[in-house]
Amino acid sequence: MDLSHYIGLAGPDYEVDIERGKIREFARAMAAPLPDFVSGQFPVVPATFLVCAPYTWGYTLERPRGTVFGEIDHDFTVSLHAEESFAFFGPGLRAGDRLTARPSLEKSWTKTGVQGGSMTFLTMLTEYKTADGTLRAEQRSTSVTTQHAPGDGDGWAAELPPYEPAYDMLERSSPFSGIERQALSELRLDTGPGPVSAGPLLMQDIVRFQGVVGEDDPLHHDAAWARQNGYPGPFALGTHQASLMAAYAAYWLAPEAVRGFKVRFRNICWPGDRLVYDGRISGLDPGAGTAQVHLTCRVENGRLVSEAWMEFDLKANQGTHP
Repeated sequence: MDLSHYIGLAGPDYEVDIERGKIREFARAMAAPLPDFVSGQFPVVPATFLVCAPYTWGYTLERPRGTVFGEIDHDFTVSLHAEESFAFFGPGLRAGDRLTARPSLEKSWTKTGVQGGSMTFLTMLTEYKTADGTLRAEQRSTSVTTQHAPGDGDGWAAELPPYEPAYDMLERSSPFSGIERQALSELRLDTGPGPVSAGPLLMQDIVRFQGVVGEDDPLHHDAAWARQNGYPGPFALGTHQASLMAAYAAYWLAPEAVRGFKVRFRNICWPGDRLVYDGRISGLDPGAGTAQVHLTCRVENGRLVSEAWMEFDLKANQGTHP
């Protein structure tokens, strides 16, 4: 469906008060309870933290909440996440910052996919500014809806992994805690901490992340609803694995130095999938103090779930692990 005539549609502004309790909750849900995020009065926000903003303080295409986006003539009941990106300007956002968010529909296009037939993509741009109008961050969220339901053809077929949850503790330690923080001078092109196994994805992980973000789509926790919509069962949120990739990077490189994060969601993953995270330096300019990182999340069998690219300005952040 051609929705290009909606491009430029802008909704009402909303206020975003960055609160340290919310940062702590988010950090624990992304397996990164680092001092950077959970200590002090003004902790820095994780790279993917603003994914909370539209659900907690504002609205989305799927949840227009009485805004003009409810006028878009399109069914978003079962939409998927295709891509998410954040760009940061100036020093890292911290607890205590107050921002004004302004969302608008930036792009819309269609293409034919292997599994879902005709696919419709829409990108929502949200600009975050301070009271004096200074742009501090941009968020781009791309949603996709498909012509065919998941159960309509063989292309969507999925063999679910064995799911055998073991809750020996309600809050597991971070799988990334063995990664050592590195300064700019220690980085080398095409190297990184190496692969880290996070073990099997648990429903507890999914529900905890959903609760913190405010994204309560039942496709991710209600087995009966997922099956009614053509899926064999609940599946993970893409932004959850994106945030764990950001956690991998946060243990490795100073999180206040993040200037950009972009993730593409390649495949669905399921409760029981054993996930492996990896990262490497893909670009390095010691003179400018900048580094680019490529990150991946895969199932142990090698299937790519998502991949991300991050940009760091490390010139002013050459310390070691706090």
